[in-house]
Amino acid sequence: MEEIHYLLGNSCNLDCDFCFWEMRLPDPPLEQKRRIIDQIADSGIRLVTISGGEPTRSADLIPVLEYMRSKGLRTVLHTNGLSIDEKMASDIVPFVSRVSLSLDGSTNSNVLMMRKSDDLFDHTVWLIKEFNELGVQVNVKTLVTKANKDDIMPIGKLLSDLPIAYWSLLEFNPTGRGELNRERFVISQPEFESICRHAMDTYPDLDIRVRTYSECSNEYCFISADGKVYTYTKGFGDVFVGDLETENLASLIARIEKK
Repeated sequence: MEEIHYLLGNSCNLDCDFCFWEMRLPDPPLEQKRRIIDQIADSGIRLVTISGGEPTRSADLIPVLEYMRSKGLRTVLHTNGLSIDEKMASDIVPFVSRVSLSLDGSTNSNVLMMRKSDDLFDHTVWLIKEFNELGVQVNVKTLVTKANKDDIMPIGKLLSDLPIAYWSLLEFNPTGRGELNRERFVISQPEFESICRHAMDTYPDLDIRVRTYSECSNEYCFISADGKVYTYTKGFGDVFVGDLETENLASLIARIEKK
């Protein structure tokens, strides 16, 4: 396993109806976060994606990023970006190798329909340019659903003119709240694959990466805010593996890799 996902807190400033994550936990103290980071570093993993919830909601975001850098970890920040202003962007830059942003519509109204935010579209476009100017790569993720499938090509056109490292097209995983709203968002796998092929044919100069939850590796692993470790298992979704309060991350990873 080369990468691990660490969910830094579980609160979010958006209320997306397709969200997979239902767990709501209090933000742990910084010392507990450092113990989790110590375990990550000791496991031999060197690449960590920080997400949430929304990680910028944690008051400890910058200290966590700084501590990860001190432990020799490379960090990707996965964020909706809504809370990141010019100062926060500058504070983040020294400690991350890449920022991952979501863009699920080509206009403000389409993003509002997907993410319920009037501000997110313009802010995301600004952030892509801002991080580029600050010397940090940005990748963009788009969740492909029934609600926005006709907007995927316009999103590609928009991204073709923006400085991004790559564009990920994600298959919708109907779990958590997403399961309750599956009729609004689910498309068939053949339709998803057709949309992705069309995008790659239409925008050959864009680095487009396709991710399907049904083909997710069993070596995928994430750590929740309270130190619980999970992996994704096809047919079962996210499966609890162990607790870092009582077990060693390296041994849990070995357990995952044997499955």
